[in-house]
Amino acid sequence: MQLRELQCELQRDLLGEESTIRAAIVDAPPLPAEARLAIYRHAYQTRLIDALDDTYPVLHKLLGDDTFMALGELFVAAHPSPHRSIRWYGRELGHFLARCSPFAEQPVLSEVARFEWTLSEVFDAPDADPIGRVMLEHVRPDDWAGLKFRFHPSLRRLEFGWNTVAVWKAMSGDSDPPEPEHSRSPAEWLLWRRGLENYFRSMDACESTALDAALRGSTFAQTCAALTLHLPEDEIPLRAATLVGTWLDSGIIVGIA
Repeated sequence: MQLRELQCELQRDLLGEESTIRAAIVDAPPLPAEARLAIYRHAYQTRLIDALDDTYPVLHKLLGDDTFMALGELFVAAHPSPHRSIRWYGRELGHFLARCSPFAEQPVLSEVARFEWTLSEVFDAPDADPIGRVMLEHVRPDDWAGLKFRFHPSLRRLEFGWNTVAVWKAMSGDSDPPEPEHSRSPAEWLLWRRGLENYFRSMDACESTALDAALRGSTFAQTCAALTLHLPEDEIPLRAATLVGTWLDSGIIVGIA
Protein backbone atom coordinates (compact mmCIF):
# COMPACT_ATOMS: atom_id res chain seq x y z
CA MET A 1 0.00 0.00 0.00
CA GLN A 2 1.01 3.62 -0.50
CA LEU A 3 1.32 5.76 2.64
CA ARG A 4 -1.97 7.57 2.05
CA GLU A 5 -3.80 4.27 1.62
CA LEU A 6 -2.20 2.86 4.77
CA GLN A 7 -3.32 5.89 6.73
CA CYS A 8 -6.89 5.65 5.47
CA GLU A 9 -7.15 1.92 6.17
CA LEU A 10 -5.74 2.35 9.68
CA GLN A 11 -8.24 5.12 10.33
CA ARG A 12 -11.09 2.91 9.19
CA ASP A 13 -9.94 0.20 11.59
CA LEU A 14 -9.68 2.66 14.49
CA LEU A 15 -13.23 3.80 13.78
CA GLY A 16 -14.58 0.25 13.71
CA GLU A 17 -15.17 0.21 9.96
CA GLU A 18 -14.29 -2.48 7.42
CA SER A 19 -10.55 -2.26 6.72
CA THR A 20 -7.79 -4.15 4.91
CA ILE A 21 -5.06 -2.86 7.20
CA ARG A 22 -4.42 -6.27 8.78
CA ALA A 23 -2.81 -7.45 5.55
CA ALA A 24 -0.12 -4.79 6.01
CA ILE A 25 0.62 -5.59 9.69
CA VAL A 26 3.34 -8.01 10.73
CA ASP A 27 1.75 -11.11 12.26
CA ALA A 28 4.61 -12.67 14.21
CA PRO A 29 5.93 -13.00 17.76
CA PRO A 30 5.96 -11.30 20.16
CA LEU A 31 2.60 -9.86 19.04
CA PRO A 32 0.05 -11.03 16.46
CA ALA A 33 -1.39 -8.46 14.05
CA GLU A 34 -4.63 -8.08 16.00
CA ALA A 35 -2.76 -7.27 19.23
CA ARG A 36 -0.64 -4.69 17.43
CA LEU A 37 -3.76 -3.01 16.04
CA ALA A 38 -5.39 -3.13 19.48
CA ILE A 39 -2.57 -0.96 20.82
CA TYR A 40 -3.51 1.77 18.35
CA ARG A 41 -7.23 1.44 19.05
CA HIS A 42 -6.62 1.76 22.77
CA ALA A 43 -4.32 4.76 22.30
CA TYR A 44 -6.88 6.50 20.07
CA GLN A 45 -9.69 5.96 22.58
CA THR A 46 -7.56 6.93 25.58
CA ARG A 47 -6.35 10.16 23.98
CA LEU A 48 -9.90 11.26 23.21
CA ILE A 49 -11.04 10.43 26.76
CA ASP A 50 -8.07 12.48 28.04
CA ALA A 51 -9.37 15.38 25.94
CA LEU A 52 -12.80 15.00 27.55
CA ASP A 53 -11.17 15.02 30.98
CA ASP A 54 -9.35 18.28 30.16
CA THR A 55 -12.62 19.99 29.24
CA TYR A 56 -14.92 18.40 31.82
CA PRO A 57 -12.97 18.14 35.11
CA VAL A 58 -15.99 18.82 37.35
CA LEU A 59 -18.14 16.30 35.50
CA HIS A 60 -15.31 13.81 36.07
CA LYS A 61 -15.41 14.54 39.81
CA LEU A 62 -19.17 14.11 39.93
CA LEU A 63 -19.09 10.76 38.16
CA GLY A 64 -15.89 9.33 39.61
CA ASP A 65 -13.05 7.70 37.68
CA ASP A 66 -14.72 4.44 36.68
CA THR A 67 -18.02 5.95 35.56
CA PHE A 68 -16.29 8.78 33.70
CA MET A 69 -14.12 6.25 31.87
CA ALA A 70 -17.20 4.20 30.96
CA LEU A 71 -18.91 7.37 29.73
CA GLY A 72 -15.83 8.25 27.68
CA GLU A 73 -15.78 4.84 26.01
CA LEU A 74 -19.45 5.12 25.08
CA PHE A 75 -19.03 8.66 23.78
CA VAL A 76 -15.92 7.93 21.71
CA ALA A 77 -17.65 4.95 20.11
CA ALA A 78 -20.66 7.12 19.20
CA HIS A 79 -18.74 10.29 18.27
CA PRO A 80 -15.44 9.84 16.40
CA SER A 81 -13.49 13.07 16.32
CA PRO A 82 -14.34 15.20 13.23
CA HIS A 83 -11.75 17.88 14.07
CA ARG A 84 -8.12 18.31 13.14
CA SER A 85 -7.53 19.85 16.59
CA ILE A 86 -8.35 17.72 19.62
CA ARG A 87 -9.24 20.94 21.45
CA TRP A 88 -12.71 20.91 19.91
CA TYR A 89 -13.49 17.30 20.71
CA GLY A 90 -16.43 16.68 23.04
CA ARG A 91 -18.83 19.50 22.16
CA GLU A 92 -21.74 17.03 21.95
CA LEU A 93 -21.18 15.46 25.38
CA GLY A 94 -23.95 17.46 27.07
CA HIS A 95 -26.53 16.31 24.53
CA PHE A 96 -25.17 12.76 24.77
CA LEU A 97 -25.67 12.73 28.54
CA ALA A 98 -29.22 14.04 28.13
CA ARG A 99 -30.30 11.08 26.03
CA CYS A 100 -28.01 8.22 27.10
CA SER A 101 -29.09 5.98 29.98
CA PRO A 102 -28.33 5.94 32.89
CA PHE A 103 -26.93 9.49 32.71
CA ALA A 104 -30.17 10.91 31.31
CA GLU A 105 -31.85 10.02 34.61
CA GLN A 106 -29.77 12.79 36.26
CA PRO A 107 -30.37 15.88 34.08
CA VAL A 108 -27.97 17.99 36.12
CA LEU A 109 -25.08 16.04 34.58
CA SER A 110 -26.00 17.22 31.10
CA GLU A 111 -26.24 20.81 32.32
CA VAL A 112 -22.87 20.62 34.09
CA ALA A 113 -21.34 19.39 30.83
CA ARG A 114 -22.94 22.24 28.87
CA PHE A 115 -21.64 24.72 31.44
CA GLU A 116 -18.08 23.39 31.31
CA TRP A 117 -18.02 23.30 27.51
CA THR A 118 -19.30 26.86 27.35
CA LEU A 119 -16.64 28.02 29.81
CA SER A 120 -14.00 26.55 27.53
CA GLU A 121 -15.55 28.30 24.53
CA VAL A 122 -15.59 31.59 26.42
CA PHE A 123 -11.92 31.27 27.32
CA ASP A 124 -10.87 30.49 23.74
CA ALA A 125 -13.07 33.11 22.06
CA PRO A 126 -11.47 36.04 20.18
CA ASP A 127 -10.58 39.06 22.26
CA ALA A 128 -11.78 42.65 22.04
CA ASP A 129 -11.21 45.78 24.11
CA PRO A 130 -14.20 46.69 26.31
CA ILE A 131 -15.27 50.30 26.62
CA GLY A 132 -16.24 52.01 29.86
CA ARG A 133 -18.98 54.35 30.99
CA VAL A 134 -16.88 57.30 29.92
CA MET A 135 -18.00 56.62 26.34
CA LEU A 136 -21.57 57.53 27.30
CA GLU A 137 -20.45 61.01 28.32
CA HIS A 138 -20.04 61.82 24.64
CA VAL A 139 -23.56 60.72 23.71
CA ARG A 140 -26.04 63.56 23.37
CA PRO A 141 -29.42 63.00 25.09
CA ASP A 142 -31.23 63.13 21.75
CA ASP A 143 -29.02 60.31 20.41
CA TRP A 144 -29.76 57.75 23.13
CA ALA A 145 -32.82 56.33 21.40
CA GLY A 146 -30.79 55.27 18.38
CA LEU A 147 -27.83 53.75 20.24
CA LYS A 148 -26.77 50.23 19.33
CA PHE A 149 -24.24 48.15 21.24
CA ARG A 150 -21.56 45.72 20.09
CA PHE A 151 -20.75 42.93 22.53
CA HIS A 152 -17.60 41.00 23.39
CA PRO A 153 -17.01 37.91 21.19
CA SER A 154 -16.77 35.68 24.26
CA LEU A 155 -20.31 36.45 25.45
CA ARG A 156 -22.49 33.36 25.87
CA ARG A 157 -25.98 32.66 27.23
CA LEU A 158 -27.21 29.51 28.98
CA GLU A 159 -30.50 28.42 30.50
CA PHE A 160 -30.57 25.83 33.27
CA GLY A 161 -33.48 24.05 34.90
CA TRP A 162 -31.40 22.76 37.83
CA ASN A 163 -29.04 24.24 40.45
CA THR A 164 -26.25 23.40 38.05
CA VAL A 165 -23.92 26.30 38.75
CA ALA A 166 -24.13 25.76 42.52
CA VAL A 167 -23.16 22.11 42.01
CA TRP A 168 -20.32 23.11 39.67
CA LYS A 169 -18.97 25.78 42.04
CA ALA A 170 -18.96 23.40 45.00
CA MET A 171 -17.20 20.63 43.10
CA SER A 172 -14.64 22.95 41.51
CA GLY A 173 -13.83 24.22 45.00
CA ASP A 174 -13.50 20.68 46.40
CA SER A 175 -16.60 21.12 48.57
CA ASP A 176 -19.50 18.74 48.93
CA PRO A 177 -22.06 19.63 46.25
CA PRO A 178 -25.68 20.37 47.13
CA GLU A 179 -28.30 17.86 46.15
CA PRO A 180 -29.55 18.48 42.60
CA GLU A 181 -32.69 20.61 42.71
CA HIS A 182 -35.06 21.38 39.87
CA SER A 183 -36.13 25.02 39.60
CA ARG A 184 -39.72 26.11 39.10
CA SER A 185 -38.59 28.30 36.22
CA PRO A 186 -35.34 28.08 34.19
CA ALA A 187 -32.44 30.23 35.35
CA GLU A 188 -30.68 32.44 32.80
CA TRP A 189 -26.89 32.71 32.95
CA LEU A 190 -24.45 35.06 31.29
CA LEU A 191 -20.84 34.01 30.64
CA TRP A 192 -17.96 36.10 29.30
CA ARG A 193 -14.21 36.65 29.51
CA ARG A 194 -12.32 39.75 30.53
CA GLY A 195 -8.60 39.58 29.95
CA LEU A 196 -7.62 36.00 30.81
CA GLU A 197 -10.37 35.37 33.35
CA ASN A 198 -13.82 33.90 32.84
CA TYR A 199 -16.87 35.40 34.54
CA PHE A 200 -20.45 34.27 34.91
CA ARG A 201 -23.58 35.40 36.73
CA SER A 202 -27.31 34.86 36.70
CA MET A 203 -29.80 37.26 35.11
CA ASP A 204 -33.39 38.09 35.90
CA ALA A 205 -36.08 38.02 33.22
CA CYS A 206 -35.88 41.75 32.68
CA GLU A 207 -32.15 41.75 31.93
CA SER A 208 -32.47 38.64 29.81
CA THR A 209 -35.10 40.28 27.62
CA ALA A 210 -33.07 43.48 27.28
CA LEU A 211 -29.89 41.62 26.42
CA ASP A 212 -31.66 39.48 23.84
CA ALA A 213 -32.93 42.63 22.16
CA ALA A 214 -29.55 44.34 22.24
CA LEU A 215 -27.79 41.26 20.86
CA ARG A 216 -30.24 41.22 17.94
CA GLY A 217 -29.06 44.73 17.06
CA SER A 218 -32.03 46.59 18.49
CA THR A 219 -31.62 50.27 19.31
CA PHE A 220 -31.84 51.49 22.88
CA ALA A 221 -35.40 52.64 22.21
CA GLN A 222 -36.35 49.21 20.85
CA THR A 223 -34.71 47.53 23.83
CA CYS A 224 -36.78 49.73 26.13
CA ALA A 225 -39.91 48.73 24.23
CA ALA A 226 -39.10 45.07 24.83
CA LEU A 227 -39.12 45.71 28.58
CA THR A 228 -42.83 46.54 28.56
CA LEU A 229 -43.28 42.79 29.11
CA HIS A 230 -41.84 43.16 32.61
CA LEU A 231 -42.00 46.76 33.85
CA PRO A 232 -44.37 49.72 34.08
CA GLU A 233 -43.62 52.22 31.33
CA ASP A 234 -42.33 54.91 33.68
CA GLU A 235 -39.70 52.54 35.17
CA ILE A 236 -38.28 51.34 31.87
CA PRO A 237 -35.82 54.13 30.88
CA LEU A 238 -33.99 54.07 34.22
CA ARG A 239 -33.83 50.26 34.33
CA ALA A 240 -32.58 50.06 30.75
CA ALA A 241 -29.92 52.71 31.35
CA THR A 242 -28.86 50.89 34.54
CA LEU A 243 -28.48 47.65 32.60
CA VAL A 244 -26.32 49.35 29.99
CA GLY A 245 -24.14 50.70 32.79
CA THR A 246 -23.83 47.23 34.31
CA TRP A 247 -22.83 45.77 30.95
CA LEU A 248 -20.21 48.48 30.50
CA ASP A 249 -18.79 47.88 33.98
CA SER A 250 -18.66 44.14 33.31
CA GLY A 251 -16.65 44.66 30.14
CA ILE A 252 -19.08 42.98 27.77
CA ILE A 253 -19.71 46.02 25.57
CA VAL A 254 -16.92 46.72 23.09
CA GLY A 255 -18.56 49.31 20.86
CA ILE A 256 -21.39 51.85 20.60
CA ALA A 257 -22.90 53.02 17.33
